[in-house]
Amino acid sequence: MSAWSATRSAAGKSWLGRAYGLSANNVEAFEVVTADGRLLRADACSEPDLFWALRGGGGSFGIVTEAELRLFPITQVYAGLLWWPLAAGAPVLHAWRELTAGGLPDEFTTSARLMRFPAIPDVPEPVRGGSFVVIDVIHLGTPAQADRLLAPLRALGPVTDTMGTLPAPALSHLHMDPERPVPGAGDGLLLDRLPAEAIDAVIRAAGPGTPSPLLAVELRHIGGEMKRVRPGNGALAAVDADYALFAVGMTPTPEAGPAVRTADGP
Repeated sequence: MSAWSATRSAAGKSWLGRAYGLSANNVEAFEVVTADGRLLRADACSEPDLFWALRGGGGSFGIVTEAELRLFPITQVYAGLLWWPLAAGAPVLHAWRELTAGGLPDEFTTSARLMRFPAIPDVPEPVRGGSFVVIDVIHLGTPAQADRLLAPLRALGPVTDTMGTLPAPALSHLHMDPERPVPGAGDGLLLDRLPAEAIDAVIRAAGPGTPSPLLAVELRHIGGEMKRVRPGNGALAAVDADYALFAVGMTPTPEAGPAVRTADGP
């Protein structure tokens, strides 16, 4: 069973967020130590103002010592990655944009990445030093539903297609995040729309033939339940955006930092 509705996936965006909303709005209660030393339980009935503020309000409301999360009975999902060489970046990203603009069901979550893997031992040999365009997919419905949606992308001939039924805990590895801390710098922004011109800008900044120092430039489809304001939500009631852009690079030396930071977004 998945014990969360909005766990970390792509540097903060949940694989389940489009279906179940923001993490903050799937908290049932907090235990909080306030600045004057009181231990409080904040939920919808007890300390409701504090409960509202703690769900996305930021600031210094106290020290949270415990959080109770809403559970969802998800045992397995249909998920995986589609891979192409970076040279296919433009047609793949444009096809992905058309897919996400077409009104996907909330149960379907996807992101698109331009990836440049460093030639270091920690990276698996098949992709070490390589550059790719990668589409991440998770679907909470049937495989047949997802396969119909993915048909336009598969028509572009991915060199690798790992889509399959996975146990829910395996989602923590789907994004291929490092298993241990890695020095890096990244930044992102929310996008209320994603026109074709934006895809062209991403390709110019980090596509084939560019000397980009970035490890990844990622476009994430948001929307769904994450964009809906519901009664009882907290201070961050929803995300008023349909897409997000995130860029990140490795900074193993002090000299690498400035190059990554000046290129951390198209």
